[in-house]
Amino acid sequence: MEKESGGEQSAAHGGENSMMHDADLADEEDVAGYRQRGSALILTIMMMMALGLLGLNTVNQHLNAALSLTRSEKQYLESWELAASSLNWGLSRRWTLQADENWQCVDEANAGGLAISMGSTATLRSCIKPGETEDRYLLRGEGKVQPEASPVYLYQLVSLEGANNSEQRLKPLLNGWLDFCPLKDEVKCNEIS
Repeated sequence: MEKESGGEQSAAHGGENSMMHDADLADEEDVAGYRQRGSALILTIMMMMALGLLGLNTVNQHLNAALSLTRSEKQYLESWELAASSLNWGLSRRWTLQADENWQCVDEANAGGLAISMGSTATLRSCIKPGETEDRYLLRGEGKVQPEASPVYLYQLVSLEGANNSEQRLKPLLNGWLDFCPLKDEVKCNEIS
C-alpha cells in the first residue's frame, strides 16, 4: 500500500509539475505577446514621429518660400519709395541742361534721413533727358536699395520753367507721372549714365 500511495503521490506530484509547467508556458506566451504588442506600439509611435517630422519639414519649406517672397516684396517697395523720393527731389531742384540727348543724372547721398528709414545707404538719383516732343523733358527717379537688385524707375513728363539757360526749374505736366517708360523705344528709358 505504501507503494501505491507513493505512486499516487508521484502521480499527483507529476500532475502538479505538469500544471506548473503549463502555467510557466502560459506566462511566457503572455510575456511574448506583450513584447509583440510593445514592439508594435513602438513602431506605431516611430511612424507617427516620422510623419510629424515630414509635416514639419513641409511647413518649414512653405515658410521659407513665404519669407523669401516677403523679403523680395519689401525690397521692391523700398526701392519704389526711393524712386518716388528721387523723382520729387528732381522736381524741386534746379537743373543745368546740356544740349545732348543722353540722360543727365545727379545724386544726393543720404538725403533727408532716408538711410535711417530704409536701413541701408539710400541715394537719391534723378535724371533728365529731352522728350520726344519739343519743349518737353522726361524726368526719371531711380530707386535701388540693394546693390544686387535691379532699380525701380518712375517717370514724370516736365517742361522748363524760367528763361535762365544756366539753371532752370522743372514744371510737371498734368497727368505726366508714369511708372512705365513713355518713350517709343523703351531701351532709351533704361539707359544708365
